[in-house]
Amino acid sequence: MIRYIWIFLFTICALPFTQAQVVERSVGMSAGVQNALVLEVPAVDAGLVSDLWKDYMKDFYREKPKWQRKDKEWLSDDADIAALGMGNTVDVIAKTEQKGDNTFIYMWIDLGGAYLNSSQHRERYTEAEKMLVRFGLEVARAKVKIELEEQEGMLKDLNRDLERLAADKERYEREIQRAKETIAKAEKDIEDNLKAQEEMAERIKAQEGVIKSVQKRLNDL
Repeated sequence: MIRYIWIFLFTICALPFTQAQVVERSVGMSAGVQNALVLEVPAVDAGLVSDLWKDYMKDFYREKPKWQRKDKEWLSDDADIAALGMGNTVDVIAKTEQKGDNTFIYMWIDLGGAYLNSSQHRERYTEAEKMLVRFGLEVARAKVKIELEEQEGMLKDLNRDLERLAADKERYEREIQRAKETIAKAEKDIEDNLKAQEEMAERIKAQEGVIKSVQKRLNDL
């Protein structure tokens, strides 16, 4: 069941990513205003996207980008990505920016003397587009996993609530059983009490007879 939920959620949440397009734009960064590839990631926090970029570069390209605290950029220095470098290393710089509910990720490819652009580096630019779109899908996957974990957490909470309700039911049943036993004992005590009252009434009647008999003897004297 969880597997089907995962497939459904991933399909729904990944749809906006598959329809998203990478655009080319001049964007300011640590080395000035340079040509960048830009992807808008819907309904995702910029902090999460930034963290995922580090993992993405490590898992897919065996690169360990370093966080440039001052410029708030990820730098993969001398990255060996054949489709982009064509035999040379490149510098991959990435930065995220939150705009409303969405996050923009900017990626610059420093080829060494020039930044990657579609007019001069058509083939390599296409590969860079694929690289960024693939990252968008990884973000979608991570987003769905987080949502799935949240839904599973809610299910666990509901199961705990059900267990508490079942425990309450058992407690109520025990209380009812104890109440029934108490009532049964009280009913038996009432029966015994009525019998005792009858016996006591007979004793009183007999005692009254004895008193009358003694009173008669006294009157006869």
